[in-house]
Amino acid sequence: MTYFQAGYVAIAKRILGWIIFVPAFLSTFVSVINLTWQHGVKGDGINAVLNDFLKMMAEMIKFNTPFLDFFWKYSPVPDWTVSITGANFGFLVIYFLIFIGLAMNASGLRMYRQFKFIKEHIEDQMILENVKESGITKEQLKNKIKFPRHSLFSQIFTLYISPIIIGAIAYLLSTLLGW
Repeated sequence: MTYFQAGYVAIAKRILGWIIFVPAFLSTFVSVINLTWQHGVKGDGINAVLNDFLKMMAEMIKFNTPFLDFFWKYSPVPDWTVSITGANFGFLVIYFLIFIGLAMNASGLRMYRQFKFIKEHIEDQMILENVKESGITKEQLKNKIKFPRHSLFSQIFTLYISPIIIGAIAYLLSTLLGW
């Protein structure tokens, strides 16, 4: 990838990362709230009070976010009693899209930082070359630069470790709440 392409690719990766991340996060958030509203906490005593509180909070959030109506209607609500269903699979795909979007954003950010560093270095080099008066032009310097590829899959923590950690925490919470 050339210097000229690197800036555009970095910005495109960041924008595409946010475009993937935001809807996936909102859909997952809405799915979890709908799951809480549907299943609640089983039991008597303090569990019944907690169940009423969770259902009231879910209703309040749903009522106060009419701009998320699309997500309230179409976000898949996972069912923990059945192993593999369409809703569970859809929920997991959307859940992993959160981390793919974050990884793409991080990859674009890293590339943009390198682009910016090299741009500043080129300007410094041009000042030095103008002082020498035997230097090369700015375009010649830019044409000599080749950027390394920044793969989406090299974001190890964001793409591979974070979903497992958050999934484990969600599993522990669901077992503690009796889902």
